[in-house]
Amino acid sequence: MQASKSQLRQRLWRTYQALGRSLRTMSSEQTMTPGSFYVLRRRCGKPTCRCARGQLHPVWVLSRREAGQRKLYSVAPTKRAHVRQLARTWRRVHRARAQFGKQSAALLALADELAQAQTVRWPELAARSCSR
Repeated sequence: MQASKSQLRQRLWRTYQALGRSLRTMSSEQTMTPGSFYVLRRRCGKPTCRCARGQLHPVWVLSRREAGQRKLYSVAPTKRAHVRQLARTWRRVHRARAQFGKQSAALLALADELAQAQTVRWPELAARSCSR
């Protein structure tokens, strides 16, 4: 069943409002940095160290791709909270950008559907009104 013109207009405006929310997220003035921030557990290589028995050393890193290669940057304990926030903001903006693309396509599809629903065949309409 085809949606009514009123329902199409409502869906169109809801999608438009969602597009605005994504745009506001993308245009925030917060600083950010690309990459993922996580703890990496490593061995140091010393045969008498605890890591040789399975208790690996935790190292907090920022991971990102640069020139096609994965780069790891270790983060000092004093900078962890800041880098975590920078990476979180990047992820939020990146997701909003992806959502923006989907919403834009949906908005265009709804606009086309509404235009199709509002289109009448003029020669048929004119022929009927002239024959009365």
